[in-house]
Amino acid sequence: MCSNITLTAADGHQLGGYVAESTDPAQGAVVVMQEIFGVNRHIRSVADDYASQGFWAIAPAMFDRVEANLELDSNRHGKRFEGR
Repeated sequence: MCSNITLTAADGHQLGGYVAESTDPAQGAVVVMQEIFGVNRHIRSVADDYASQGFWAIAPAMFDRVEANLELDSNRHGKRFEGR
């Protein structure tokens, strides 16, 4: 199961994220750190790959404090996607 989520930091700030869960009981968990491009299609696919291998994977949107929902395409020289 995969979905966009909202996380709450210790100071109350809410940020987005993406979680991918294995269909089998998880072997463990991994945190997938975004690149400068945000939690984009590539980062979600990395989390999905870990989930397919039996892990629970979460990718927090680390740039949400500066710009919420930042998602750039690394293959198109920074062209923005219209949404998540």
